[in-house]
Amino acid sequence: MPIRSIILLIISVTLGACGQMFLKIGVNELDLIPAPLAVIRAVFTPYVFSGFVCYGISSLLYLVALSELDLSYAYPFVALSFVMVTLASWYFLDETLPLLRVAGLVLIMSGVLTVAVSYQHEPPEVPLIERPAEPDV
Repeated sequence: MPIRSIILLIISVTLGACGQMFLKIGVNELDLIPAPLAVIRAVFTPYVFSGFVCYGISSLLYLVALSELDLSYAYPFVALSFVMVTLASWYFLDETLPLLRVAGLVLIMSGVLTVAVSYQHEPPEVPLIERPAEPDV
């Protein structure tokens, strides 16, 4: 199992979630209706700019992880950002966390865990699911 790639993937997802939090905090501090010029100005405020920086670093780390992992294995980990952002919003922004939303987070986490344990270093000799046949032209 490529532990380094999985660690980079988790750091990437965490930075993406941090980016979301910075964007939300930055927009909340603007305290105005987002008109086009105000949105452009907002990009240069510290929190919003930090959010974009987090996204940029997150994307670079994700590319490194993708170079070593199958996309079908790596991409479901991005769903962890839903869990991270929801919990961070509840903790830091005092947003409500209804029971139904908690149930959804549990389902997301169980799905990611299922994908995580499915890792196989070498593909099986016989695919578990056959690809559709190419249509005759």
